[in-house]
Amino acid sequence: MKSVSRKILPMLIVTVMLCLGFPLTARAAQEIQLASQQVEVRMAVMQGPSGFSTVGMTRNEGRLDDYTVVDIQVFPSPNEVIARLANGELDIAALPTNVAANLYAKGVPVKLAAVVGEGMLMFLTNDANITELTDLAQRKISIPGAGGTPDQMTRILIAALGYDSETDVELDYSIAAPAQLTQMLIAGRIDLAVLPEPFVSMALNSSDSVIPLLDVQALWSALTGTGNYPMTVVVVSDRFVEEHPGTLPLVMGSLKDSVQWVNSNPAEAGKLIEEVGIMKATMAVPAIPRCNLVFKTAKEGYEATDLYLKVLYGFDYTSVGGTVPDESFYLDY
Repeated sequence: MKSVSRKILPMLIVTVMLCLGFPLTARAAQEIQLASQQVEVRMAVMQGPSGFSTVGMTRNEGRLDDYTVVDIQVFPSPNEVIARLANGELDIAALPTNVAANLYAKGVPVKLAAVVGEGMLMFLTNDANITELTDLAQRKISIPGAGGTPDQMTRILIAALGYDSETDVELDYSIAAPAQLTQMLIAGRIDLAVLPEPFVSMALNSSDSVIPLLDVQALWSALTGTGNYPMTVVVVSDRFVEEHPGTLPLVMGSLKDSVQWVNSNPAEAGKLIEEVGIMKATMAVPAIPRCNLVFKTAKEGYEATDLYLKVLYGFDYTSVGGTVPDESFYLDY
């Protein structure tokens, strides 16, 4: 109803003005016509690196061209984004890949449009005795929360290395906040942790005793024979695709430009990241080079995404909503 009203309203204004005898100048007519063609794209991102890729779209107050403006809203977790996508309050959202698959499995009318962030996890240690993967045996590995990507990838890779997570290693979820876990690692109160960016950069830049033990992405690539895995994707509502088919390529093109700009201008991007409420610039700027921000269309990212979701399904089918999405999940535009 809202989109229909926006189209009808300018026509009603013109009719009323003419009936009342008000002159309609050429400029006024042009402005009214322009207003009738405006498209506001409601886009959601979460606090943290998953939102970095979009920030370049805000440089011109969100205006992508004369007719299109993007309104980027920042949320602390996926839960609010999921609810708003489901009830039609959002058009586009950046989400963890498995969360997007879950939405699709539950019947929420969305499609995967692009991959905008690949893996950025690291096993870090401050114990000089931990230097090889074999040193993980009988060790406690601290993970920021159960069920998220760090947990999923740790359990998958631990199993692939031949360890039993019940008997060979201890997976510790007692410190859910990654910032707190990072400080514990820096202070030497824990020996081994799996962290995402920007906390990897924070730990490495804050303590000479903290060193990288394992690049999760490199191990994934070696085990699967592929490149990096998709950690963040952009989904688009079916309604938006149907109502604005000509706008979608513009939005995706602007998003691609944004990714390139953020990667090339981390200092400037960091300021915008802080301004829109995604993260403090002091944390974002040093992390950007390690965040593996990319732009791949659904077609370009299909094989890597499909493999990733199949691995997650094989390890824990509930993590992707009980089924691996079929090809109709991937938007061709």
